[in-house]
Amino acid sequence: MNHLSKFSFFTILSIFFLGACNDKTSQSSGDEIAVEERSDLKKAPEFEVTTIDGETISLQQSMDENKATVIYFTASWCPMCAKNWPALSEVYPEYEDRINLVSISIDPTDDEEVMRNLDEKHNFEFPVVAGNPEVMLDFGVDSQATTVGVTRDGDVAFQKNKSVLSADEYRELFDQLLK
Repeated sequence: MNHLSKFSFFTILSIFFLGACNDKTSQSSGDEIAVEERSDLKKAPEFEVTTIDGETISLQQSMDENKATVIYFTASWCPMCAKNWPALSEVYPEYEDRINLVSISIDPTDDEEVMRNLDEKHNFEFPVVAGNPEVMLDFGVDSQATTVGVTRDGDVAFQKNKSVLSADEYRELFDQLLK
């Protein structure tokens, strides 16, 4: 696929996802998190991304470090995502010695400048990657505000779609991932 075709494809894909994110979608309210098990994604696809700070993060790197991986698929314009950022910023420092977390924008127009401004505005405590919808597609994710957990062995443990989670709910997911 040539460069213009890829750009057109990802632009159309991003526009499609604009409608997928709103405040009326799944907001967790119970004490226990219902985790969508994904039997069709036994092994996580390899990925390698570069954060807005120039750090390289990959699945292989996490496995080499004997760490689980959490990928949070986001977008700068997503109101559900904006509700999750504070919880992720609160929880990630408690787990960063055991989990590599990376937030990847699904929107190709979320360039480095957009994501850096967002990071500075919200004081993210986790690594952020500019628009890279290819990773989302590789994981079979169809919307932003989706959290995917990958074990130390590279198996997809959970995929929590279009959800607003509290800090305690993220802790529960992270703890399940580390078992």
